[in-house]
Amino acid sequence: MQQHSDEVDGSKTPLRRVPFFTPIMLAVLLAMVAEAMAGSYMALLAVQRVGMSPLELSAFLTVPAATGLVVTTIFGHLQDRNPVVWPLLLSLFSKAVGLTLCAYLTDTWLLVLNAGVLFGLSAASFALLFAVAKAHLDQIGGSTVLRGMAALRLIASLSWTIGPALGAILIALKGFAGVYFGAALLAAASLVIVSLARIKVVSSEDQEREKLSIQLLLRATPAVFALSAFHTAMFMGSNAMSIVVAEDIGSQSDVGVLFSLCAGLEVIFMGVFIAWPDLSTKSWLLFMGFALFAAYFVMAIAWPTMWSLYLGQVPRAAGIGIISIVGMEMVQRMLLGRAGTASALFGNTISVGFLLSGLGTGVWANSFGYWSLFVLCAALCVFGTLALLCSPGVIRTHGDLPTA
Repeated sequence: MQQHSDEVDGSKTPLRRVPFFTPIMLAVLLAMVAEAMAGSYMALLAVQRVGMSPLELSAFLTVPAATGLVVTTIFGHLQDRNPVVWPLLLSLFSKAVGLTLCAYLTDTWLLVLNAGVLFGLSAASFALLFAVAKAHLDQIGGSTVLRGMAALRLIASLSWTIGPALGAILIALKGFAGVYFGAALLAAASLVIVSLARIKVVSSEDQEREKLSIQLLLRATPAVFALSAFHTAMFMGSNAMSIVVAEDIGSQSDVGVLFSLCAGLEVIFMGVFIAWPDLSTKSWLLFMGFALFAAYFVMAIAWPTMWSLYLGQVPRAAGIGIISIVGMEMVQRMLLGRAGTASALFGNTISVGFLLSGLGTGVWANSFGYWSLFVLCAALCVFGTLALLCSPGVIRTHGDLPTA
């Protein structure tokens, strides 16, 4: 009876009353706006300003993803075993310094080194911020957990509405240096908020903790493959879109507008999950998300024009919004009571996607051209759908079928 009462109370708790949720939300907003500003022009920075070849571009994009995988995994497990705040502070500090250096470095291998070390460390900030928030939300319980995580994902998408638009203004006024110095200031502001708020990292020891086992890992593997395929297609498609728009059919300003349009639409789609938080637990939405995401790439292949790319942001945004929220909820339910590990695992599918997209963008485009990347992204959506179909753990985790 007491547990039921807690869940009811939890379902009515405003997010602003969750400890440290407001400063975490602001930190996510600023850090992600910085990442959105920088990420929108990362491929163009390498190709147009530095003059990297497709293979050098692959190194620039994949090295930080590889180091980020290691850092995020270590910091995620540390947060579950011995909750401390210094990994989050270090990650945000590295983001600010790394972005500052991008404003000034023009040597290919110095940029690769900067990306590998500082961007590798900064890659953990996303997972750590979400893990800290999740642990505090779990102490409230009820639908507050679903609403809170959906709200943070919405904030991340809102960042991608603001960031590329700011980037488009700054690149027109100050060039690449303006974009990356501005992004560095926002990352520094996120670090200041976390420091001044004295955010506490709480343990999840009082939560029902899913035991790590071979069976659990096997059950989660197809879902991890699906999410990795999704993030690979998302990043690779973004790289392809920015390059073909800037060099073939549009302008640098169009790149920022497209990213902002997509992110703005994501905010609308993600708002539905805040209004109806139980939708986050519906596994069939994952299949709809992959279908919508694939539709965007098919449109670009069949109708390679600016009109197609602008209209295609609707299914693109819907796919990203659905898979991001439902996919994160799926991973967290697979690893109950392990907020750090679950957030790290989801974050690592992002890093894997970034790593594979970097390899694919350079190697594939070197052989077949940048437009052909849209075909590869559509194929990855098909692969992700098939991986989900092979994963009984996905359906069981979301409660669509009774558990054994």
